[in-house]
Amino acid sequence: MQSFSAFVVNNVRWLAGAFLLTLVSSFGQTFFIALSNGGIRETFGLSHGEFGGLYMLATLLSAATLPFLGRSLDRYSTVTMAIATMLMLACASIAMGFAGSLPTLLLALYLLRLFGQGMITQTALTATGRWFAANRGRAVSVVTLGFHVGGALLPFLFVLVAGLVGWRGSWFVCAAFILVVALPLVCALVRKERNPQSEAQPRAQRAVKHWTRTEVLRDPTFYAICLGVLAPAFVGTTIFFHQVYLTELRGWPLQLFASGFAVLSATRWVLRFWPGG
Repeated sequence: MQSFSAFVVNNVRWLAGAFLLTLVSSFGQTFFIALSNGGIRETFGLSHGEFGGLYMLATLLSAATLPFLGRSLDRYSTVTMAIATMLMLACASIAMGFAGSLPTLLLALYLLRLFGQGMITQTALTATGRWFAANRGRAVSVVTLGFHVGGALLPFLFVLVAGLVGWRGSWFVCAAFILVVALPLVCALVRKERNPQSEAQPRAQRAVKHWTRTEVLRDPTFYAICLGVLAPAFVGTTIFFHQVYLTELRGWPLQLFASGFAVLSATRWVLRFWPGG
């Protein structure tokens, strides 16, 4: 089996393309959207609870839409889905900047969650699974580093930009980054599909049962696993969403909290590659 470095070098275009997709997904993640929490509440006269309820509604609507929209990943090429998803994410960022009423704010949040946190992540991971057979685990480990890099760099940059152009202007900058930088790079990298037959096939393994959605939902083990898997996400999302409020309570500058994401990402990076981790 080829070394990890050789694997990355030989497949850099596909790994880099999917890596950029996961990085750009940060624009639809809670930790990033919540950086505008204070500006949004002030602009629309919302309390912390009211904005939280609006955000919850947008997230639930996007989650309900994702299973239906996600089917398109099995029908269209990776480059087609990447273009469509990134264009919609850019539109969502622009809608966020222009939002002038609660309905338009809800729409912008819904689109950010659906195409940022949802579809763009699904596109990256589905494509990676499709491209690689024997080295799928290696490929996913590289691609998902985009989440950590985005979490380390983008929040701090967003706070700096917001200090210059305001929270609305920052979302226009996000849209410009997607359209001018990320979209052309991703298209150039993934326009050619990788043939998984070109790599050595894994050793024969025991046949694995393919579960239907109904079978999964009826199995009590699924819910037991969810208790462990979802708990960290629930706790982390709550902290990220209320980061502006938490900094206000402590009298800390928002830049300090935003820079903490770099520490969080670095810790995750180290533990990901820690021997035996």
